[in-house]
Amino acid sequence: MILRGKPLSMVMSTFLFPLFCVTGSLLFTSCEETAEIDEYANWQERNEAFIDSIAGVVDHCNDGRWVKILAYNLNDTDVDGNIAIHDNADYVYCYKEQSGTGIEHPLTFVSVDYRGRLMPTANHPSGFVFDESYKGAFNPNTCKPAEFRIDGVVAGWQTVLPHMTKGDRWTVYIPSKLGYGSQTKTNIPAHSALVFDMHLADFATDK
Repeated sequence: MILRGKPLSMVMSTFLFPLFCVTGSLLFTSCEETAEIDEYANWQERNEAFIDSIAGVVDHCNDGRWVKILAYNLNDTDVDGNIAIHDNADYVYCYKEQSGTGIEHPLTFVSVDYRGRLMPTANHPSGFVFDESYKGAFNPNTCKPAEFRIDGVVAGWQTVLPHMTKGDRWTVYIPSKLGYGSQTKTNIPAHSALVFDMHLADFATDK
């Protein structure tokens, strides 16, 4: 199935969530048995499959709203100038929900409205929310963005933020490798892919 320029909710419902409702060694056996399901069984494998499915969507879309960005600390070519081979976990995948009006990109300090979720599961079809800078529906007029140094956040954010402009709102899919990897954080199991709704409210070069 080719999904062109479809928003997160449609991708989740028409492409991704059925992955977790079919028989398979890495998938749930029944979506009606949620009370008996271990949400984190085969977690690493399922998160890798989730990112692979997102990569498949992005690779088939050419409308400019889906993009993939190579990790900031990797190169497109090797030391000999040959095209480097990277796997799906070396990229961050982004869906451009809304474009801002700015033309400059942040380098140091950012103000971001965000909501972070885990991959979809039977008990959390939209993904368990593990952190957020605002409650309820997103409203840029009432949200109070969090402030960060770009070099102080996970590799996935360091990769994406320099490509955003003021006012951009993106849904960002970060492989575990560019998130917390094998570390367990509060509400974030080890080997978790991270999904962020990110709005770049503002940025500055110094504080």
